[in-house]
Amino acid sequence: MRLFLIVSAVVLVAACALFPADYTGERAPREAAIVPLRSERPLVALALGSGGARGFAHVGVIKALEEAGIVPDIVTGTSSGAVVAALYAGGYSGRALEGVALALGRDDLVDFVLFGKGWVKGEALQDFVNRMLDDKPIERLAKPFAVVATQAGSRRMTVFNRGDTGLAVRASASVPDLFVPPVINGEEYLDGGLVSPVPVKLAREMGADVVIAVDVSWFAQARNAENGPTARDGRGGRYALLAEELDTADVVITPRTVRTRMLDFERKTANIAAGEEAAREAVLQIRGRLQQAALRKQGRMR
Repeated sequence: MRLFLIVSAVVLVAACALFPADYTGERAPREAAIVPLRSERPLVALALGSGGARGFAHVGVIKALEEAGIVPDIVTGTSSGAVVAALYAGGYSGRALEGVALALGRDDLVDFVLFGKGWVKGEALQDFVNRMLDDKPIERLAKPFAVVATQAGSRRMTVFNRGDTGLAVRASASVPDLFVPPVINGEEYLDGGLVSPVPVKLAREMGADVVIAVDVSWFAQARNAENGPTARDGRGGRYALLAEELDTADVVITPRTVRTRMLDFERKTANIAAGEEAAREAVLQIRGRLQQAALRKQGRMR
């Protein structure tokens, strides 16, 4: 009898992993028409890209920008960038984000499973984000925010800008074969980096006059290496997508991150520092772009 109960429990757990819950209803993340933000002053957007545990560098970038008096109005994110972007849009300052990051352990975000289409279920990440944001949906965050995910069946780019913030972030961060894809209204979703590694164009659609892109991808590491390839060296795939996005940004920040595995949190302090250093180096360029944007706006208003 005891063996039967154990086997039944294992089968039940396996079934739950193989057939994950389908999130539906008003709170499920969803796409809504993008209404660009308007202002007489230049609007700044921060587009945070994918890169696994190298995403801790995003925290350092935000901290350094705020210390320089540069506070973005709009935030977009993909994959690990979506995690930081959501918390920042939810009201966490750069220093507060650093405190959260330093206290964060891998078990706070990673819930391993034995069955299904990946090794990580993703519910821990979803719950962490929602807990940190007091369960606020995307439309109630302090800053305009949108996250990119990939519809698994069609490989269509999906922009979640309404509904459950944690689930939207989880969908965006669901690296194929590593995370179990969440199911939202009957559709499975994968990592947003497959279609928009750094969501610059999305930030522009949301009304940004100046877009600051932060690239912490493997490609960024390669570019930072001596004689490494550039984003334009690629002939297709992720290289081409990355180049296409970065070419439309006003400023691109590429932190010299420490090489890490996807879920390696041991080098987070070094990567936060790398983000700070890279952002400080970009401050003068950002201020120049802001001045140019202000002049353009003044000319249109006359």
